[in-house]
Amino acid sequence: MAYWWLNQKEDDFALLDEEGVVAIPRRDRLGKTNPSYAVAGEMRPADIGFAFIGGELDGVFTVVEAPQDDTVEMAPDFQRRAARLVPVRFFGLAIPVRVEETTLRLRDVLPAFGSPLDPDGTNKDTVIHRVGEAVSDRLVALAADAEPMSASLAEAMAEAIAVGDLPEEHKNDLIEARLGLGRFGDAVMAQWDRACCGTGTAVDGLIHVNPIKPWVRATNDERLDPENGLLMVATWSLAFNSGLIAFEDDGAIVLSADLPATEAHKAGIAPDFRLPLKGDRQRTYLAWHRMNVFAGS
Repeated sequence: MAYWWLNQKEDDFALLDEEGVVAIPRRDRLGKTNPSYAVAGEMRPADIGFAFIGGELDGVFTVVEAPQDDTVEMAPDFQRRAARLVPVRFFGLAIPVRVEETTLRLRDVLPAFGSPLDPDGTNKDTVIHRVGEAVSDRLVALAADAEPMSASLAEAMAEAIAVGDLPEEHKNDLIEARLGLGRFGDAVMAQWDRACCGTGTAVDGLIHVNPIKPWVRATNDERLDPENGLLMVATWSLAFNSGLIAFEDDGAIVLSADLPATEAHKAGIAPDFRLPLKGDRQRTYLAWHRMNVFAGS
């Protein structure tokens, strides 16, 4: 899987989400060769792109088929133009994110050459970039940490799995794991004896599978690893996922500065609780959670 950054400032090409295609003309309106035309030929099914349109992150898309060449009507003159068409599925954001906000999280990882942004956060001209691992990791983290981006990114990643070349059974396992279901969900339920790891509650309607390292941030192996799963009631799950609580390597609970012990008690969270760890990999996941999610004490 590769990651892409689509900048669209004008009508030099179009993300046509209604038709499910990114259309890149061979030449611009002045007749000059469009460099993005060749770049788009490198896009492959299961790749994921971040679409910045008019200076805002509008959504993410998944490439669902290999690029193909055709002629299409394109704005602003609606003349038929030779173009490279990349079939995609687009997942829009209910609230677009300004590119300046994105830059604060990207500035230290932007490349010196071929960057989709200037160092000051200026959105560059219309172009498609393949982004390197450092930028893609940061973009994924940015999207995963904020609503509504996290839901759109998860949908794009699930679509990437669906159109990828993994065996069908493995695809289903990975996609179901996103919802705490399937092979992953069953293994986590069994691991915790079908009871909340924090309260012991064993009513199916009150407990659900909660990954320690979120599905959108995890590798495929981590997505299916039962040691990456906790079984929790809603209060514990919300506190854990929002960084209000975490667990030390020995399982001792840690409360953030935003959750006083008295309030934790009221919510049914015991400040002296100790999680019975299931293995060394679980310690690794919990350490990741403390570093990346926990709000700090």
